[in-house]
Amino acid sequence: MKVKIEFTVDVDPNVIQTYMDDLCESDKTKREFVKSWIQNSGISDLEESLGNNGFGYNTVEVVA
Repeated sequence: MKVKIEFTVDVDPNVIQTYMDDLCESDKTKREFVKSWIQNSGISDLEESLGNNGFGYNTVEVVA
């Protein structure tokens, strides 16, 4: 099943930049960083929850 998820988040760009600097994250824009962080965290949380409830891991992947 494919599920398209679209939403907008409002973040403080100065805080994001400081966090990126702390992580030495310089190969992404702030927008790319926030998007990938939220995307990866969401997938990870869903997979962990599925695994903890008797379902397999690696059952979620980004397709587009």
